Parts: sequence; structure tokens; C-alpha cells
Amino acid sequence: MSIDWGFTIRKFIVYGTLFALFALAILIMAALGVEPWLIAILSGGFLFVQYFFSDKLVLWSTGAKIVSESEAPRLHMMIESLCTRMNLPKPRIAIVSNDMPNAFATGRSPKKSVVAVTTGILGRLNERELEAVLAHELSHVKHRDMFVVTFASFIVSVLSWVVYIALSMVMRGEDRDNFAATMAAWMVSMVFSNTIGLIIINTVSRYREYGADEGAAYATGSPDNLISALKKISGARYSGDDARGLEAAKALCISSTSGSALMELFSTHPPMEKRIARLEQIRTKMRGY
Repeated sequence: MSIDWGFTIRKFIVYGTLFALFALAILIMAALGVEPWLIAILSGGFLFVQYFFSDKLVLWSTGAKIVSESEAPRLHMMIESLCTRMNLPKPRIAIVSNDMPNAFATGRSPKKSVVAVTTGILGRLNERELEAVLAHELSHVKHRDMFVVTFASFIVSVLSWVVYIALSMVMRGEDRDNFAATMAAWMVSMVFSNTIGLIIINTVSRYREYGADEGAAYATGSPDNLISALKKISGARYSGDDARGLEAAKALCISSTSGSALMELFSTHPPMEKRIARLEQIRTKMRGY
């Protein structure tokens, strides 16, 4: 398996930026004299809930049902085979009753993971295409991508609190009971978390998708099946209700649940044409020409 150094370097730049922002937040707090325990409790609580309960929340919000081997023998057999090839423990398997063709993985570690597929994807993809999609999701599990995104969300949470505290201190000045200044600081911090913060998290998410695509290509021996699956998924028609049903898991899905993103910058997934183009490059590398 050859290494795409350009992609690898860009990925580490993104992750390095996250750590740099986190360090900057700590320095700002120290300079402002903010009690570290306050930020630790607020952000730590957020991280704890996300880390230990996000999988349960995602399964609940999407209506995913854990299925046994007797209920879904085909799925279990395919995932067992892939897990053997990818040196992974077998995750729990779930099915979402939703006509939108999609799949996602969730869970804080390979041993605590769940791979879910919709009824829509089961009805649209052939055996090889479905295997490629499952390999994509297992690549997320293998690389602990769910934790990476959770950590990115944690950093954004810390930064949002720092922005709020710093601005409220500056804007209130000597008047500690200035409600208008407090509300203004809160609104600015919300704008920060929903713009800059969202860009940070979604940038991490897009790199996860490229990495999982590459992992699936090598796990299945060919990018062609994933390319075919992505084309079918992106070309499928579905209702607004189906898309809303997967909204809580949109960052985890193999395909974006929304086709109305104004800018790639704010999207959790790379454009489908870019993913396919990159898979075609991987195919060329795998064939040695």
C-alpha cells in the first residue's frame, strides 16, 4: 500500500492546527486569569457526554435497530470477512428503516463500535458495492475517526467558552452585572462555534472521508466497487423526511444527507466528484501505472 504524502501532510496540518488552537486557548485563559477548573469542568463534561453517549444518541435519533446474525446473515457474513482482513473486532450491526441509501459507523473504539446501514442502501447496491461501503465504515472504526471528530468538537467547545469569557470580561469592564454585555458576548461565541468551529470540525470530517475511501479500496482490493456505490448513492432520489431522519448522523454517513450545502467549506463530506477522482488515482497506483 503506497502512501499519498500530499494527503498525509495536509491531514497532519489540520490535526496540528487543532492542537495549536487548543494550546492557544489555554494560554489565553491563563493570561485572562480565568479559573482553569471552570473551563475543565464545562468542556470536560461536554467531552464525557460525547465520548460515552454519542453512539447511543446517534442510534436512538436515527431509529437504528441492532440486528442479530439470524436477522441479517448476509450483513454479518460480509462484516466478519472484512474484519478478518482488516484485523478488527467485529462491531455490532444495525439497520435503519430509511429509504435513503446510506451507512454510518459510530462508537468510541473498535471494541465499542456499531456499523449501521439503511434499508435503502441494502435495496440498491449489489454484493460487491455493499462490501465496499461496509469496508469504508470499518476504516472509520479502524482509524478511530469518531474519536477524532469528538476531540475536534471538544476543542471547538473550549474555544467557544474562551471567546465567551474573554469578550464578557472586556465588554462588561467594571460592571459585572451588565446583562446586555453578557448576552452580546454569548451571541458572538455562538457565531464563532457555528462558523469557525463548524469549518474546523467539517474540515476534519472531510479528511476522514478521504482516508476511509482509501482504506476501503485497499481492503476490498479495488476502488471500482466503491466508485460504483458512490455513484448509485449520489444519484438516488429520496424524500426530505428520509434525509431528516439521518440528520443526527450526517457527519458519520458515507454520503452527505444534504444536497444544498452552499459551500464545500461547510460540508461534512467532500464533493462526490472529488472522492471519485481520488479513488481513480488510487486505482492507478494499485495497478502500478
